[in-house]
Amino acid sequence: MKFFSCCLLCRDSSYSATEAAAIVRSGNGGQNHQNFRVFTYNELRDATQWFSRSNKVGEGSFGSVYKGRLRDGSIVAVKVLSVELESMRGEKEFASELAALSTVKHENLVTLQGCCIDGASRYLVYEYMENNSLAHILLGGEHNRMKFNWETRLKISLGIARGLVHLHEEVEPHIVHRDIKASNILIDQNFTPKVSDFGLSKLLRDNTSHISTRVAGTLGYLAPEYAVSGHLTRKSDVYGFGVLLLEIISGRPVVCFDLEEGEQYLVQKAWEAYESNDLLRLVDPTLEGNYSEEEADRFLKVGLLCVQENVRLRPSMSTAIKMLNNEMDIRDSQISQPGLVSDFMDIKLGKSTIS
Repeated sequence: MKFFSCCLLCRDSSYSATEAAAIVRSGNGGQNHQNFRVFTYNELRDATQWFSRSNKVGEGSFGSVYKGRLRDGSIVAVKVLSVELESMRGEKEFASELAALSTVKHENLVTLQGCCIDGASRYLVYEYMENNSLAHILLGGEHNRMKFNWETRLKISLGIARGLVHLHEEVEPHIVHRDIKASNILIDQNFTPKVSDFGLSKLLRDNTSHISTRVAGTLGYLAPEYAVSGHLTRKSDVYGFGVLLLEIISGRPVVCFDLEEGEQYLVQKAWEAYESNDLLRLVDPTLEGNYSEEEADRFLKVGLLCVQENVRLRPSMSTAIKMLNNEMDIRDSQISQPGLVSDFMDIKLGKSTIS
């Protein structure tokens, strides 16, 4: 696979750092983003030790991520985009979107610090998260999960919800993430969750869907209406958040394989537990009973409300956070059957739309 990294150039052209900075400014109405920096390739090469395997910390929806130490001693995460240049927007559109993304700030969103241009290569530079991703902590073995206590799970769940509320309802125009999953939730040294990779899908051309080539990494989180029709709404993100809630409380992967029963999906397991009036059996056993049953029941039910097959029945993210905080009584809420994409053949590979 060819890797193309990330910033603001057109095909077969090469920009200096100064020229790239000028494009960033012109791409957003001439605004000068003082906190957004244009790096040289040599700076990122040296910071990551030639993008060494030992510095690779993850694989996101749009490419590989490396830990880097800049010359001033600061630690960053460098993403090398693996999206082919032909699928990216033109340089001016790309610049405008990138400059806009750099201004989206929230405690629960990863900060975009800069970019780099080197020929046909494109790179993004983010703040570095000491505790890697939610997937690394939650699915990194029982030893990791035992350190992931009840209070931390609540804090992370609520933080993710706040980040999505900001993207869905406070940013103008609103941003639909498209790929909410545990590996896209990064955790800092204080266990504050930060949603990453938001808005990157806006850098693609309108007739391109990264889902078509990257569905293997997101199967289990995909909202069925998006997977089948390509029609994307904020409720598609709500579905992914619901799956994350079930995953955080249970400590179980979204998809697992059993020799006798084959593939098993967390969403389906949660629905079966709910129908048998035994929802708390899902709670992660590594907690050893050190949790609030009332809170666990509430969080699991909110998760099930978020993954309902009927899109209109799913709550908005602002409503979901009220439910999680017990500011809205959900005891009388009717939970309907969840939607589930369990087959690659169900997934639409063509053009997606956003509303």
